Amino acid sequence: RHLGSILDADPSAESDAEEDLPELDSTLDSNSDQEEFSTPETDDGSTDGSNALPYASSPLDNHRTLRSNPAFDLSSDSNPRRRNRSIVSPSPSSRPYHPSPPSPVALSFGPSTTVADLKYFAERGCIVGLLAALRTPRLKTLGARMLADYAKMPTRRVAVASNRRILQFVQSTMLQSEPCPGEDDSTKDEYADPLWLGREYAVETVRSLTATEESDRYLMNAPGLLQSLAHVARGEPFSYTSSSLGRKMVSLASGKARLHACIAVMNLSCGKSNKIEIANIPDVLEAMRDVMLGTHFTSGQVAQEARLKATTCIKNLSNADANDAALLGTPGLVEAVGHVARETCGGEGATTCTTNACLALMNLSISKGNKHRVFRTPGIMDALIAVITRTSPLQHSNSPNAEARVKACSALSNLAIGYDNKIPMFSYPGFVESILHVIDTDGGEARTKACSILWSFAAEMKNQVPVVQRGDILPTLVRVAEEDATTEARFKCVAALTLLAESLENAIPLLESGALAPLMVILHDAGPDPTQWKGQTASWCVGFLMNMAQSDEAVPALRESGVVELLAPLLTLDHYQSLKAAMAVTFVCRYDEGDETYDLLRKTENVIPKIISLLHNTLSGRGGNGYKYGVFTLRSSVGCIASLASGPDFMKERIATSPVFESLLRVVADFCVDGGTPGAIVGGGRDDGHSATLAVRALQSLTQHLIPIPGCSALPFDRIMEERLIIALQSFEVCTHEEVTDITRKLASDAKLRIQGGANISRELSSRGDGSVGNDTNDMNKSDDMMDDAVGSIAASFANNCCGLSIASDGESLFPSLPSHLQQHPPVSTPAAVAPSPTPNAVELSYFGDEIVEVDDSSASSHSTSSQSDSTIVRTFLLADQRTGRKFAVPSDPTGGRAFNDNRVWCYRRGRFCREGESPDPNFRWSVELQAAYMAALEGQRRSLGSPSTTAPTTSGNGSVVGKQ
Repeated sequence: RHLGSILDADPSAESDAEEDLPELDSTLDSNSDQEEFSTPETDDGSTDGSNALPYASSPLDNHRTLRSNPAFDLSSDSNPRRRNRSIVSPSPSSRPYHPSPPSPVALSFGPSTTVADLKYFAERGCIVGLLAALRTPRLKTLGARMLADYAKMPTRRVAVASNRRILQFVQSTMLQSEPCPGEDDSTKDEYADPLWLGREYAVETVRSLTATEESDRYLMNAPGLLQSLAHVARGEPFSYTSSSLGRKMVSLASGKARLHACIAVMNLSCGKSNKIEIANIPDVLEAMRDVMLGTHFTSGQVAQEARLKATTCIKNLSNADANDAALLGTPGLVEAVGHVARETCGGEGATTCTTNACLALMNLSISKGNKHRVFRTPGIMDALIAVITRTSPLQHSNSPNAEARVKACSALSNLAIGYDNKIPMFSYPGFVESILHVIDTDGGEARTKACSILWSFAAEMKNQVPVVQRGDILPTLVRVAEEDATTEARFKCVAALTLLAESLENAIPLLESGALAPLMVILHDAGPDPTQWKGQTASWCVGFLMNMAQSDEAVPALRESGVVELLAPLLTLDHYQSLKAAMAVTFVCRYDEGDETYDLLRKTENVIPKIISLLHNTLSGRGGNGYKYGVFTLRSSVGCIASLASGPDFMKERIATSPVFESLLRVVADFCVDGGTPGAIVGGGRDDGHSATLAVRALQSLTQHLIPIPGCSALPFDRIMEERLIIALQSFEVCTHEEVTDITRKLASDAKLRIQGGANISRELSSRGDGSVGNDTNDMNKSDDMMDDAVGSIAASFANNCCGLSIASDGESLFPSLPSHLQQHPPVSTPAAVAPSPTPNAVELSYFGDEIVEVDDSSASSHSTSSQSDSTIVRTFLLADQRTGRKFAVPSDPTGGRAFNDNRVWCYRRGRFCREGESPDPNFRWSVELQAAYMAALEGQRRSLGSPSTTAPTTSGNGSVVGKQ
C-alpha cells in the first residue's frame, strides 16, 4: 500500500465498513487540543504512575506496554467492534457510535537506544508517542535520522509529510539551541554545538520530502515551516561570544544544514502554485539573499553549492510576474543576483550559477515598469557586461558558457527597450564596445540579441545622430545586413538602419556607408507581392527608402539607384506597403516635372486617403490598418502632405480639405501657440521644429492653391477655422526656435495674408445676407471693387455650346446666370452626345507643368455614380487667368461630352462634372475674357492637329492657355 508501514493501522480494521472506525490520522495523531505527550516527573526524577503508563526500561517492555493499550491491540481478535468497545463504553442511547481518538502511548528510551529500536516502534504505529519520548540531544538526533531515512524512501514520503506531529518535531529540532522545558539543563552545551547532527538531520528530512510534488500541499500548509527553513538557511540559530574584539555572532547551523534548507526551498519554488506564496514571505527572500552573498559560511565548497541553490530559487520565483514587486522590494536582493553573475563568471567562463543569475535578471527586466529600476540597481550593468565579455565563444564553447551569454544579452536587450534607459545605456562606459564584440565574435542567438540592443538605441531620436557619429556602429549594421541571411540578426540591423534614417543628418553618412545597396537587394529578392514576403525585413527596407527620401541631399542618389522603379509595383496594391511606397515615391519625385513622374504620381492618387489617415492617426496617438502607433514619425506624414501640396493641381485638389487643414493646424499650434505642448514618441510639440516647418509649407501651398490672389477669394471653411489658422501662423512668425528659418517665416506670413484677405471677403459677402454670389450687376460690381479690380467678373458657366450652358453676347447679360454651375437646371442648348469609350480604362488629357500627358483615371472614375461611369472621360487642359493666377480646367470638347438630358454642372477647379452631392468651387468664376481665350485655344488646337509639339496660341487678353498641345 502507498503509506507503507510507518503509520499503518490493523488491516482487519480497513475491511470492515459496518461501523464508523477511527481514521488513520486520529489513531496515530491526537487532536490539536490534546495535551502534549509527556510523563510527569517527581522531584527525584521518578515518574508519577497515577496519570501514565509505567515507563519500560527496554524495547521489549515498551512493546508490552504498547500491546496492553487496546487502541493499538494487534491480537488475533479481529472484531473491531469489540476492540472499540474496550476503549469507550457504548452509549446507552441508540445513536450511531463515534469512537474517541486514542491516547498516545507513553514510551521512554535509554542511552543505548539505536535507530533500529526507534524504527521498530515506528513500524507498529506509535510514531506520536515515540517522538514525545525523544527528550535528549542524542535521542532527537536518532529520531531525526530515522525520519530522514524514511523521507528518502519514495513510497513513504507522502506518509511522512502528511503527519503533522512529524513536521512539528523536525521544525522544533532544526531551530533548537537550548533544552526544552523539562529537559536536563546539562544538555545546553550539546544543543549549542554547531556540530550537533540533530539539526542537520531534521532539515535533511524536509529536504527529502520536497523531492516529490505530492508532498508540497502538506509542507506548504505546515505553519511556520518555510520561515524555519529560511532561518536555517541564514545560519540560525545564532550564539554570541565575547572577546577582546567585541561581541561575535556564531552560526549554529552547519553548512550542510543550510544547504539542505536552500535545496528544500528551491524544490518548493518549482511548483507553480507555490511561487507566489513563497515570494510573499520576506524571511525566505532575505535568506536567499544572504546565502548568495556567502554570509556566515565557513566552507567554500558548501557555500558555492548553497549559492547555486539560492540563485536557482530566485530564478524560479522570478518566472512568476506577480512576484516582481516582492523580489524588487527586498533590500539588496537584485544587487545580490548581480553579484553572483559577476563572481561566478571568471577566467574559465560562466557556470550554471551564472546562467541562473542572468536568467533571473532577464525575467525581472521583462515588465515595462521594472526596466529602469533594474537598470539603475548598482552593479547590474557591470555584472552583465562582465558576463558577455568573459564568455567569448572563441575561448569557451561549453554549453553553460554559451547559455549564460545568451541570457545576459537577453537581459540587456530587455533593459534597452525601456524608454528611460536608451540614452543612459548608450552612454554607459564600455557597453557599446562589449555589444559590438558579441556581434563580431558570436553567430547565434547572442548576436541577434546584441543587434536588437542597437535597434533599441536607434529607436531613440536623441541617439540617432550620436550612433552614426560614433563611427563603429554603422559599419557593423551594414555588414550584418549584407552577410547574415540565416538569423534574425539581419532583420534587427535593417530595422536599426531604418530608424537611423529618420534623422535627416544621417542620410548622407548612410549612403556613404553603403547601406542602400544591401537593403535594395533584400527588397528586390522579396518580390513585388508583399503577401508573399517572409518576415518583416522587406517591410523595413521600404521604410528605410521612405525615410531616406525625405532628405533633399539623398534624393538624387535614390533616383539614380532605381528606387522609384523598385517601388513602382507596390503603388497600385491595396496593401499596407503601398502606403510607405507611395510616400517614398512622393518624396523622391517632389522636384520632378516630367511625364513619367506625372504617371507615377497619378498611380499614388489612390493612396492619398491612406496618407491623410496616417496623419490623423499619428496626431491622435493611434495606429491604422497594418501599422501601430509609433511606426511612422509625425515628420513622415506631415512631410508627405507637404510634398503632395507642392505637386500638381490634382494632388492639391485631393488634400485641400478641412481635415487636412485641421491636422496641419494642430502641428503648428502644438509647436508655437501659447508656448507649445510636450512632444510624443513620434515627434511633434514645441521641440519638433522640422515637423512644424513642413506643416507651414503645406499650409502655404494649399492656401495659395485655394486663394491664388490675396483678397480675391476665401477658404471654403468656417470663420473659426480661419481665426485659428491666423493665430497659429502669427505665433509661428515670431517663433525663435533654432530650426525655424526666415524663409519659413515668410511662408507663414504669406499664408496668413491670403487667409486674412479671404476672411474679409467672407465677412463682406455675409453682410449681404446669404453670402452667395450676387444675382445682379450691382452686386457683382461691389465684389469687383472689393477685390481691387484684380480680376474681371469670373462667372461659373461655360459659353455657348460649352457643356450645354447658354451665355449672352455681352458681359452684363452674362452675370444674371453667373451661378449657373451651381444651378443644376437643364441646359438650353443641345450638344451632341458622345459615345462611351470602348477601352476599359479611359484616359484624359490634362496639363501638368508645361505639357499635356495621358493619365489613367480609373481610380478617380471608380468613385463616380453609375451614370458617370457610363459616360466618356472628358479630356481637359488648363486655362490660366493672367491677372488672378487661377488655372481653370476646361474640356477639350466644348460640349464636355454631356448628353442633352444631362444636367450635371462643371467644376473648373476639379476639371470634371460635379458628382452627386458636390458643388462647383465658387472661387472659380467664368468671364467673357476667359470665354474668348477658351475659344481661341480651341481654334489653335484645331489648326495644329497636323503639327505635333506645336505650342498653343496665347491670347493677348486676360486669359491664356497653359502648356503645349
